[in-house]
Amino acid sequence: MRARQRFLGLSPDHRPQSDEDVMLPEQVQFASGARCHLRQQLCAPGRLRGGLLFGTLRAGILDVLLASPMGFPWWYADVDDAVLTVDERYVFGWSDCVAAVHGEQVDWQGNWIAYPDSLLPDVREDLTWLHLGASLGLFDEYHVLVVVGWEQGRLAGRAYSIDEGDATTLECNLGRIS
Repeated sequence: MRARQRFLGLSPDHRPQSDEDVMLPEQVQFASGARCHLRQQLCAPGRLRGGLLFGTLRAGILDVLLASPMGFPWWYADVDDAVLTVDERYVFGWSDCVAAVHGEQVDWQGNWIAYPDSLLPDVREDLTWLHLGASLGLFDEYHVLVVVGWEQGRLAGRAYSIDEGDATTLECNLGRIS
C-alpha cells in the first residue's frame, strides 16, 4: 500500500506482473460512488477542500472507486497548504479499510481539490497546486491531482500527473462509467 511506502518507508506490495501494470496513467475515470462524494463536496462551498483518491491503475486507465475527504477542517486550521496536508493516521485508516473491502490492488492513487466557489479555476491555479504537491511527494508520473468543480451546471474536472517537473494533462472522465 502506498501509505506504508510513504510513511513507513516499506517497499511496495505490488510488483508489476505485465506491461499493462507499468503503463503511466493517460485517463482518469470515476465510479458512481466517487462522483457522488465529489458532488456532495461541491455543494458545501466556502473553503478550499481536498481529499484522497482510491482506485486501480491498469493499462493507462486510473479507475477511481472512492474519493475521501482530507479529514476534519480544524485539523489544518493554521496550515497554508492544508488542502495537500496529509494526516498519516487518516490515510492509514482509509487505506486499511479500502484494502479490507476491495483488496490491496485498490490503493491511494492521488488527491482531489475543489476551490471555495466550487467552480473550475484557471488552469494556472491547478498547476501551482500540482507543483506544490509534487514537491511534497504527493504527485508523480503515477499519482495524480484531480481538480473538480461545477462547469455549466455539471460536475467537471481536470486531471494531472507530473514527470521530471513537467505537468501532464490527463483525460478526466466524470461522466457515467459505473
